[in-house]
Amino acid sequence: MSDTRKITHRSPRRRVRLRVAMSRGSSLTVNVSAGGFCTGLMRVLPVGSQVDGLLHLDGQEVSFAGRVTWARPGDARLNVMGRMGVRFEKIDPAFARSLAEPETASATCRP
Repeated sequence: MSDTRKITHRSPRRRVRLRVAMSRGSSLTVNVSAGGFCTGLMRVLPVGSQVDGLLHLDGQEVSFAGRVTWARPGDARLNVMGRMGVRFEKIDPAFARSLAEPETASATCRP
């Protein structure tokens, strides 16, 4: 049986690959919005964990602080990455505004 939950997002998701550098390593985003991002990792952090880092976008670094809101572990034995969602608690307002504008194709990331 599938564990699919309906997720209501406050802002549109953009399917974009940005490099994320955090204290526990780096990863790539699955999607990003003004409210946060979904990223794939071999070892996800526990829900509620505080995260700080940098998003790398077009040669610029955008610092952020956030919190893990959901996490789905992967399986290293099968080389399957986990995913986790991070809600921004602090982000450059200009970056957030640029992501809040609607885009023609919407992407989703489900825990």
